[in-house]
Amino acid sequence: MKRRRFLSLMISVLLLTAAFVPAGGVAQAAGSEISVYVDGEKLTFDQPPIAQNGRVLVPLRAIFEALGAEVEWLPEDQAVAAQKGDTLVVMQLGNNRFARSVGGGDSVVYDLDVPPIALNGRTLVPVRAVSESFDCNVEWDGSTQTVTVSSEKWIDGSNAATNGYIHNGVLYYSFIYQPYIYAYDGAATRTYASGGAPLGIVVNRNQIYYINRDNQTVNAINMADGQRKTVFAKLSKVSDFSICGDKMVIIGFEGETQRVYKLDLSSGASQVLYTRPDAGRLIVEDGSDFALWKQYLFVVEGISPLLSGESSCKILMIDTNTGTSKEICNIKGTVTQLGLKNSSYTHRYVAAGVKFDQENAYFGIKFSRNEDTSNYYGAEYFTEYYQISLGSGAASKITESQFNSAEDLSSVRTGEWTYGSDGSRVYRTNINTGITETLLSGENYYYITNDGQWVAVLKAKSAGAGTPTATKGYQYAEMYVMDGDGNNLRTINSYTNSSNTSSPVGEMDVNGLPQESCAVCGGSGMVTCPYCRGTGQGQSISIMGMDTPQGCTYCGSTGRRLCIGCGGSGVKN
Repeated sequence: MKRRRFLSLMISVLLLTAAFVPAGGVAQAAGSEISVYVDGEKLTFDQPPIAQNGRVLVPLRAIFEALGAEVEWLPEDQAVAAQKGDTLVVMQLGNNRFARSVGGGDSVVYDLDVPPIALNGRTLVPVRAVSESFDCNVEWDGSTQTVTVSSEKWIDGSNAATNGYIHNGVLYYSFIYQPYIYAYDGAATRTYASGGAPLGIVVNRNQIYYINRDNQTVNAINMADGQRKTVFAKLSKVSDFSICGDKMVIIGFEGETQRVYKLDLSSGASQVLYTRPDAGRLIVEDGSDFALWKQYLFVVEGISPLLSGESSCKILMIDTNTGTSKEICNIKGTVTQLGLKNSSYTHRYVAAGVKFDQENAYFGIKFSRNEDTSNYYGAEYFTEYYQISLGSGAASKITESQFNSAEDLSSVRTGEWTYGSDGSRVYRTNINTGITETLLSGENYYYITNDGQWVAVLKAKSAGAGTPTATKGYQYAEMYVMDGDGNNLRTINSYTNSSNTSSPVGEMDVNGLPQESCAVCGGSGMVTCPYCRGTGQGQSISIMGMDTPQGCTYCGSTGRRLCIGCGGSGVKN
């Protein structure tokens, strides 16, 4: 009832300030089909978009729902209300103004160049006004008759050796550690020189972003001219990055210290959002885990001593706009030493699953416990579930069924199917029925990515150990695309035949690339001493009845030894 009164008030404000445009305004058919993409996904409409007075209008429900808004049609007022988060927008047929309210505050009225219209039983609304009212970026390409809408949504890619990202109907992908990014539009391939093996490819506006595996920097390629630039180079190892509008979050290591940076893509300014604390002792976990939603970076920080002490698993909530950090909860446990190398523990962090909706974050934190670590198979696993309010940061424990039933707006779905592979087939699973269908059978098929139009698949066999998506040597490798039903399979690239690709765009100097780092030591030339486990301490000896600490004789009390993988050079042999 309160919402209805508020909507009535917003419509009243519109009626007081509006000038109605008579029905039957000129609707111009475009010279060619108008395509609308939201976050790289092409929208489908039962009523095609039209151009009117230099503006593109689209069916209201399709565009609002694609932007993640809940839509309500108000027949008595011939108006539509759409709400996303705390933003409420109201538009009315024939009205050249619309109202917008944020957080339940006063309505603000904005002018429309073109009002909503009725056409063929559908209500069409101006796509730019609708998108910008929810703080989205809108671009128009007149040469291709394409509208591109970028919402405030975090996007990231895959760090596999062959990885892909589909944006506006174009498949951008890397191929088995080659120093190129290929862009396949369904008819032809354009090749960009990436200056090193590209990982985590994503497309944002007119730039292709990726991690340069060879020198551990984040780079961008201008799609128009192929010009390449380094946008971030402050970490010795880049693990991942995500983009939201003009903001990038980069996760990685500076030496042995894990850090997260925020980068402003407009100004190039960066700041540290998170630094994993130095525990000052030998611990089990290698690093923290992360999740992004809206303006928040969530950190799951597990620290568990190897032999004795108190373990902790913290959930931190960091505002990427302001940099402020808040500890949401701290789940503690105990570690008790039982012998020289063995212990028991109650809460050791293993992994986390997370879901997000407009109001809350939902975490499933997996732990292990063991009464004696000398029994490797004695570990038991259990999961605790938490709900965190995005508004207040308050956390409460929930049940497994509550977690499972929570909506996840952060998951990437295209239609009613999800896609994957298991080494012997490529398959799809219906998200409503759970039914799984095999699309491709046979060994050495690997799912890469998909959208509503294409599924990209790698068929490859590695020359050595490991899967083809993670190794450099190949006996053979081919990149395929097919439609979502598994039909129209075709090869677009081959390890032995690159005739389907074009000459590289942009500067390329393979000989100038740095040598590949050793996978054992990460390029440092040194590894943790396996005997003292990095402590630098040996066994104590008894002198005149007193225990006297001794240094580790294997590493000279340094806790570090020469890497056997590279002999200390730091370079892959």
